[in-house]
Amino acid sequence: MLRVQSDIEVKYNLKLTTRERGKLVDQREVHNIFLDLGREWLAQLVSYQSLSPDVPFRNDRVRYMGFGVGGNRQIALAAANAPPISPPYSGTNLQTDTDPLITTMERPVRISGSTAPYPGVVGDEWVGSIGSADPLTIPTQTTFRRLFTQTELSYGPYVSVPVSEVGLFTSNADPSNHQNIMIAYDTFDTISKTTAFELEVVWTIRF
Repeated sequence: MLRVQSDIEVKYNLKLTTRERGKLVDQREVHNIFLDLGREWLAQLVSYQSLSPDVPFRNDRVRYMGFGVGGNRQIALAAANAPPISPPYSGTNLQTDTDPLITTMERPVRISGSTAPYPGVVGDEWVGSIGSADPLTIPTQTTFRRLFTQTELSYGPYVSVPVSEVGLFTSNADPSNHQNIMIAYDTFDTISKTTAFELEVVWTIRF
């Protein structure tokens, strides 16, 4: 009997690569979670709210990535809970990458800006814009990239930022807001981001 798969499963893969002067230092390949809000976004993205005239539910697309020092896989808690990381980025480390009900980063960190505690000040940048998606060489998947430079995330007094969570956001996110809604999320063993390193994120979504 011919079996027909009736459900479209959203699959995802995340690669985090750290380089110093172009030389590979560390690379992580993990399987992140597509959140319930991400599934809701996708369902609304392919639907019209009304027809004649056509009114879509939403038109926001994948646009931003951001990091934090939260998540239950933070293994540098002594650094994450001490100056200069805390109190500006204070909070708990309870979120997992298995809970689809998560909505925001637990302890987001700035891409650039001030050193003010949450919610920060005008001019802070909490999520970074990605480039255009990779060419669709595989019709059923799309890949997004973002290179965080030496002076992004780690700047000023933040000489070493123990990042341990990452989020994917649509164009509805506000870069000046530290609590943006995510569509996908992962928490991972700590990467200490310093001004010596670039950190590249490659995020692939497969259908």
